Amino acid sequence: MMDCTVSIHLPPLKNLPRYHHHLPPLKKGGRGGLRIGNSHKIPPSPPLLKGGTERMRGMVLVIVLWIVTLLTVMAGSFAYSMRVETRLATTMIERAQARALAEAAATYVLAWQLDFAAQKQWPANGDVHEWAFGGSRVRISIEDAAGRVSLNNANTLLLKETLLGIGVNEADVDHQVAAIEDWRDPDDQTRPDGAESAEYRAAGRPGPKNGSFDSLEELQQVLGIDPETARRFARVATVDTRISGINPTLASIDVLRATTGLDEKTIADYVNARAQTAREDAPPPPLPAMDGRSFFSGSRSGVYHIAAMVETETGTTVRVEAVASTQNPPPGQMVRWLSWRLAP
Repeated sequence: MMDCTVSIHLPPLKNLPRYHHHLPPLKKGGRGGLRIGNSHKIPPSPPLLKGGTERMRGMVLVIVLWIVTLLTVMAGSFAYSMRVETRLATTMIERAQARALAEAAATYVLAWQLDFAAQKQWPANGDVHEWAFGGSRVRISIEDAAGRVSLNNANTLLLKETLLGIGVNEADVDHQVAAIEDWRDPDDQTRPDGAESAEYRAAGRPGPKNGSFDSLEELQQVLGIDPETARRFARVATVDTRISGINPTLASIDVLRATTGLDEKTIADYVNARAQTAREDAPPPPLPAMDGRSFFSGSRSGVYHIAAMVETETGTTVRVEAVASTQNPPPGQMVRWLSWRLAP
C-alpha cells in the first residue's frame, strides 16, 4: 500500500511579518476643534443658538422680579391686616373703657338724688353737666320723670300740645292723639279719629294693645304715628310714672319747648332763673303765664331718666341711657334699674 502523507512546513510565528495600522496622533485644531494628523479635522460641538443665553437670563430675571413682587404684596397685605386688627382691638378696648365710664357716670349722678341737700346742687331737670373722669370728658344729664310727659296718664290736651310742639301737622294731631288713647285704653271702642282692632286689621298691622305702654319704643306701633314722630316724642316722654301733668321746675328745655308754647328767649330766661335759684337754695321761679294750660304739677316721681355720654382722648364716644327708680329697690340696694341701653 502506498503512503500518501503530505508534509506542510509553516514558518514559525515569530518570523511572521508584522502589520501595523499607524494612526496619526490627534492634534488640537483651530477654534477648539481636533484634527487627525495634518489633514483630517474633527469639528467642535455645535455652539448654542445666537442670543439664547441672553433670552434665558432675561427669563430668569422676570421670574425673580415676579417672585419679589409677589412677596412684597403678601408682606404688605399682612402688614395692613395687622394694622386693621390692631385698630379694631384698640377701638374695642376704648369702647369698653368708655362704656365703663358711662356706667360710672350714671351711678354718680344718681347718687346726688339720694340726698335732699345734694338735690338742690344738682336738680334733676335735664340740665347737662360736664364731668372729667378717668382722662375722659363725660356729659351727664338727669331728669325726674315728673318733668316728662306720661304716655300712660297724660290727658288729651297735654298729648295734643306735645305733638304740636314736636312738629306734627295740625291736621294730623287729632288722629294721632286719638290713636294713642285707643292704644292704651282697655276697650275696643274706636274714638273719633282713633284706631281700634278693625282699623289695625284693615291696615294689616297687629294692635291695639288696649293696655299701658311698657316702653317708649312701643309708640312706633301706634297706627298713624311715623318713626320720626315717635322718636321725637320719646325724647320728652316717659312710661314710668303715673303723674298726669308735668313739673316745670324739673322739665328739660326740650319738654318746655314741646309743651308750653313759649318762645325760645322766654324759655331760656326761665331756665337761667331756675338754675340761679337752685344755686342760691331759693324757691324756683314761677313759669311765665300761658294760655290757660292746666297740665302742670308740683309733684316728684322718684324715677329718673339718665343720659351719660363719654368722649375719650382718641375721639371714641359712647352714650348710655338708663332709667332708675328709688321706689321699692331690691334688698341691699338703693335704687332699682328699670332700663339700661347703649344709645346709637
